[in-house]
Amino acid sequence: MKRNLSIALGRIFILFLLSFGVKAQEWKNVNPKMNHVLADTTFLRATEVILQPGEKSDMHTHPAHFFYALTDGKLTVHYKDGKNESFDLKPGASGVSAPERPHVTENTGATTVRFLLVELKEHPYQESKNKKK
Repeated sequence: MKRNLSIALGRIFILFLLSFGVKAQEWKNVNPKMNHVLADTTFLRATEVILQPGEKSDMHTHPAHFFYALTDGKLTVHYKDGKNESFDLKPGASGVSAPERPHVTENTGATTVRFLLVELKEHPYQESKNKKK
């Protein structure tokens, strides 16, 4: 059960990085004040993400990634397709996720949320080619 929660949390954080439109926006460019890039190579980017209470990201996507919660907190991920997911974070919670679809991440708690996000650049988000027209 703890593993399933970690996987779900990972997917939420990925969605946190999705973008508007056909092209996905990189998290580091969409909300630069919310992140501190720790490492950026040809194959990965490690970022410390910081969201203040009530703060929301812009719409973005994520490549496949790993996350590690550094603080307690509450996040809600609002997907472009209208679905929402909420998460209660605890320090040490972690997860791995496939590339995430467009979303906005919101700190819905009363405390600052901090987590480590490691994105795998070789596995980017790609919009489905089977979209309805």
